[in-house]
Amino acid sequence: MIKQSKSILTFVLIGTLALSCAVSKRNKQLTEDAKRSFEINDYQAALASYEKIITTGKGVSGDVWNKAGIAAWEVGQTEKAIDYLGKAKKQNSADAQGLFTLAKAYRKIDNLSREIVNLKLCVDLNHPELLPTARVTLFDAYVRSENWTLADSLWNALTPQYQSDVNIKTGYLIVNRKLKNNQKAEKLAKELLKHDKNNIEALEFLGEYHFNRADEVYVKEMRTYEKNKTTKQYKQLTEALKKVNADYKIARDYFETLYILKPDKRYARYLGNIYTRFENRQKADYWYKLAR
Repeated sequence: MIKQSKSILTFVLIGTLALSCAVSKRNKQLTEDAKRSFEINDYQAALASYEKIITTGKGVSGDVWNKAGIAAWEVGQTEKAIDYLGKAKKQNSADAQGLFTLAKAYRKIDNLSREIVNLKLCVDLNHPELLPTARVTLFDAYVRSENWTLADSLWNALTPQYQSDVNIKTGYLIVNRKLKNNQKAEKLAKELLKHDKNNIEALEFLGEYHFNRADEVYVKEMRTYEKNKTTKQYKQLTEALKKVNADYKIARDYFETLYILKPDKRYARYLGNIYTRFENRQKADYWYKLAR
């Protein structure tokens, strides 16, 4: 009886070993097939092979999860990409491409915080080919998340190609507006208008910049004159108003252009205020009516 039991156990062990060898051999072939398909960008075939490996449940490596996740993203399976790449991260096997792909997947489902986390990890890996794109994508994510200081600190690391891109430069203009770096913002806005005369962000900054500069001086000089209505003070007021009116006119032109492009009540209100300063009651009332 004991002898018979030993024989059965031996057969079971041999069978298990044979099955294990067969699975190992099959996985090796699937891995080779998947790698070949992945390298030629046949992501549908690569994903199919990787998923066959995954279904065996036999020691799935982090590299398999990583490439399966990338392949899943490439064929439009976002949730699966997030799942697989998350498993690769847990095994510390997500490479730069995997992390960048995971960031894109999180952007698609509107998870900005996780998008930023994975972009930062991707940038930290310093992958030479992917690094410029990862940096500019992280910069854009900082702008969208209103991390103005972080976006500003990353700007100089962007390549000249990206720094000259109208959309990226517009983002940097927004950053400098929010940080109140008016001198830098003015330069950026003027550069943007050379390439895109209808750039809303640039027109809006310059309109507000010239209006605020004029209004600050106007209010200050008028108050000073009201306190001391001398001939000397009147002459000083007259000279100041020449510069003020020049700024108001510049602001007026920007806001009129803006209103044509985008009839926003804020622009109409600015124009009402400007024509009030010009003591043109008719035009001021016209714009205030549009601002209601």
